[in-house]
Amino acid sequence: MTERLYEGLFLVAATEAASEWTAIEGQIRAMIESHGATIEYAERWPEQRLAYPVKGVKRGVYFLAYFTSDTGAIASIRTDGQLNEKILRMLIIQEDFLVTEMAKRKESAARSAEYAAKKASAEAESTSADAKAADATVADATDTDTDAADADATVADATDSVPAAAGATDAGEAAVDAPVSSDETVAAADEERVVAQVDEESPVEEVANTEEETQ
Repeated sequence: MTERLYEGLFLVAATEAASEWTAIEGQIRAMIESHGATIEYAERWPEQRLAYPVKGVKRGVYFLAYFTSDTGAIASIRTDGQLNEKILRMLIIQEDFLVTEMAKRKESAARSAEYAAKKASAEAESTSADAKAADATVADATDTDTDAADADATVADATDSVPAAAGATDAGEAAVDAPVSSDETVAAADEERVVAQVDEESPVEEVANTEEETQ
């Protein structure tokens, strides 16, 4: 029993790959593993136009698989592949350079995955930054509205203060006038009392003068 590394390339119609790829890939994997083989690495290639139509199909998708298998099981794997209606064509080879080729493809896939992860992370950070900037803009707008409201309130307070000040001025003027009017009233009253006293004292003096003249 001799195990070797094999490369298998399986062609699937593009229309079927687009609608049921998960099931088709599962069938191919099961077909390989059902004969005791172990898949070491596998990848799906992008849809492409075929160099020439295969069973009337012009566009297809390739599934590449590296697997270790006993040499005696390869014939059975080929037979199952030919009987699978989803597989338009298949090719299984065994070469010494496959180990190096598989390592290169693994490394390339790892780099692609790392790049995709970094890109997704950068996009997420960019989205987060945009969201924070939007929040800051909203906060600034809210502060501006608050400041405007405060300014309006200040103007309203100042406007209310003007009538109050005018009222206070009128009241002050009235208060100033009131004492003057009171003083004048008091002075007039004093004058009336003096006049009354003079009128009361005048007859006495006249009587005294008359008595002196009589004597």
